[in-house]
Amino acid sequence: MWKTTLKFVAAALVCGGCCTGSDCGAAEIVAEEVVVVAPEAQGTMNCAAPAPKHDARAQATPVTKPKSAAARKTGQQLVNSLCKGDAKGFCGKLCPDMKKKFTEKDFAHCRKQLYDKMGKPVKGEFIAELAHPVFNISVWKVTFLKEIPGKKPEERQALFQVVTGERNGKMELLSFGFI
Repeated sequence: MWKTTLKFVAAALVCGGCCTGSDCGAAEIVAEEVVVVAPEAQGTMNCAAPAPKHDARAQATPVTKPKSAAARKTGQQLVNSLCKGDAKGFCGKLCPDMKKKFTEKDFAHCRKQLYDKMGKPVKGEFIAELAHPVFNISVWKVTFLKEIPGKKPEERQALFQVVTGERNGKMELLSFGFI
């Protein structure tokens, strides 16, 4: 049994009703902590950009939806780095706030836990982009090979989600994790 606290990042549209079906771009980042309790599970990679300590509604930088191709490229780079065990490449894609909370050492620790439970990650494939007015949410299928003594290697798969947004004209990774 394990228990952990995760940060959940989402966009809350802050709009006085001026938009009728169109996105005016008035959004803010909202983060809240979620406590997760799971039986017989080890921790897996989950991370989200921390919420600002100040009043986010008054001072938040608007987040808009980046182009799908750029968002998908970021997701592919994360999945490739995960499969290769490339901590530097993986952590290099994180936004500055996330880099403070999720280091190369954390990557190695989480990857080892993932390897022990699921096996060696061997490939990642893009599955879909989920519809969202502000963020790009892409879902990837990651295939693992688990070595089992006395048996042939077992193939396992898991879904990996990547959430990106654009802030001040620059695309940022906002969240990632296995779902």
